[in-house]
Parts: sequence; C-alpha cells; structure tokens
Amino acid sequence: MPQTRRSKCSVASYTDTRVQALRVIVDGRPLVGSRTGIGVHTAEIVRRLPFDPPPLIASHAEIENRNGIEQCRFDVRKFTWGVTWQQIALPRIEGDVLWGPHGTLPMALRIPAVASLHDFTSITMPTRHKIKTVLSFNLFIGRSLEIAHRIAAVSRAVADEAIRGFAVPAHKIELVPNGVDEFFSPGTAPEGDYVLFVGTLEPRKGIDDLLEVWESLPWPRPRLVLCGDEGWRTRVRARLDVEVIGFVTRERLRELYRGARAFVYPSRYEGFGLPPLEAMACGAPVIATRTGAIPEYAAGSALLVTPGDRLQLRNALIKLLGDPELRRDLRLAGPPRAALYRWDSSAATMAELLREAARCA
Repeated sequence: MPQTRRSKCSVASYTDTRVQALRVIVDGRPLVGSRTGIGVHTAEIVRRLPFDPPPLIASHAEIENRNGIEQCRFDVRKFTWGVTWQQIALPRIEGDVLWGPHGTLPMALRIPAVASLHDFTSITMPTRHKIKTVLSFNLFIGRSLEIAHRIAAVSRAVADEAIRGFAVPAHKIELVPNGVDEFFSPGTAPEGDYVLFVGTLEPRKGIDDLLEVWESLPWPRPRLVLCGDEGWRTRVRARLDVEVIGFVTRERLRELYRGARAFVYPSRYEGFGLPPLEAMACGAPVIATRTGAIPEYAAGSALLVTPGDRLQLRNALIKLLGDPELRRDLRLAGPPRAALYRWDSSAATMAELLREAARCA
C-alpha cells in the first residue's frame, strides 16, 4: 500500500467512518460530460464521504451522469467557461470546506480547501493539451497550492513534482491514490480475440506509438479495440483489425477488460494511470509503461516498458500474445495486487483531509 505523510494538524484516525456534520463543497467540473480519470476519481470518493449534509457538488453545467452520487446535493450555476464559473461563482457558495479535484482553487476563496493533484502535464507538456486547459490550470495552480490547507496527490511521483516544482512542504501533502472496488473483478468468460486499450484517444496516451507498433505486428493477429473518447489532436481511422468504440458504460468496460487477450496502455505520461489497475482487477494480462503510479502497483504483475520505446512495446506484445502460460500467470497475479488499492481507503483519507482543513482554518 502507498505510504502517507501525516499533517501536524491531524488528530483523528483515517478509519473513522462515522457520519459527521461538515458542509463540504465539491468543484464538480470533472463530472460534467463523460467520466474520464479525474471524473471517476471525484465520483468514487465523493459518494463515500461520511458527512451530513451530503456533499454539495457545484458546477457550471448540468451533470447528466449522477450514477453513484445520487445522494449528493447539486448546485448548477450556468457559465460558458468552467474556469470563469470557478473564479466568480464558486467562492459565493456557502460551506465549511471546499474540495478542488482539478487542483486549482478560486483565488477569492474564503473557506479552507483541499486541492487534489493528478498531474502537471499542462505545464510540462503544454502542446498536448487544449489552450483553455493550459490557461485554466497554469495560471492558477501555483497560488492554489499556496492557499490550499491540505493537498492530495494521486501518486508519489506527483507529490514529488509538487515539492520540487512548487516548494510545497512535504507535511502538507497526503497520498490519495485512485482505486478499484469489487465491481471490477475477474469473470468466467473465455479469452476473446482482441487486444484492448482504454483511455482518451490523444497523443499523451501513446496512441500514435500503439498504432505504429500494431501495424508492424505479424499476421495473424487479434483485433485492436480502442475504447475511449476522441481527445486532443488525434483522429483514429478504424481499419479491418482496429475497432474504435468510443466511451462505454461501466458494465461494458468490465466485460471488455475480462475478455481481453491482452490490455495495452502505452501512455507517455501519467499522474496515476487508472485503466491498467482496473484491467488487472478484472484479470486482464497487462502491458503498460513505467509512468505515474503504474510501476508502484503493477511491478511483477504486468509487463512494463519504457514510455515512447516502440521496440520494447512491440516485443512485449509479441511475447504476451504468443505465450498462453504468461497470460495465465498475469491473469492470476493482477486481481490480488489491484485489491491493495481500494476507493474506500482513499475516501477515508480524503474525509480526514477535509476535517483537518476545516480544523486548521
């Protein structure tokens, strides 16, 4: 399990799950539209926060997918731009403490806050993001880390970046990793005839690397299934052996993980890297890059390659597709390793960070 740093303000146990009175406001922008990585993180944690009244999820647009968070309260104040809403409307909502899952906070905030850090790619890889994403994050992240009472990082790598790049005191940061729950579990269906990728279809996820390597593999080869919304600067054309299926439901995603002959995740950079963890939980043999938290949770239970190294990726695919015993071993190794990362534990840590922020104000 990931190690954590305790704050000097901490007095309660992370295992305290009693319902407590605390008016929690959540910046709900990650929940607008399809739930990708940050959206999943936000929904899975907020649904488990033990506060009365239930957390208030505030947003600039309607949150259509409320699965799992129906018990929460909602406040929608429509703005064209999410960052404008964050800076103008969000500070006016009354509460005791704010959780900013995107990392940035309102500059005029008058209540204590916890900010979550997922990655710094809009700073380190600005050309791989839309300009509005770069501006909304880069302009506010430095000051946000200063005014946040506590900071939650999804991995040790992200925590270290915050310490090195922004001089954030180590005691201010706590690890709140992504997780899986019992829903993602192995199935009984036979192995399918496809290799699976799950994630936003964009350059940062290594889609170009994957397609280039895929075209070089010898025949016969299984289908390549790309599951996820189309992202920044990527247009993937479906071919005879490449199927682009877009965003799918949680139930369909589990089915795809369970039946994959192999799951491949060639991301160039991750703060955490959730899809390989979900795939491991479902018993899929995984190939992934050494980035974010992936080496922390997948070492010894997946084949790991260097980001951007197409030869390593090709060799790993050929090895895994040609070795049924290796696939069987990885199918058995994945679920118990993934079980070490549970949303319940992360939500308990977040609940305590919110309590600490409220107490230390």
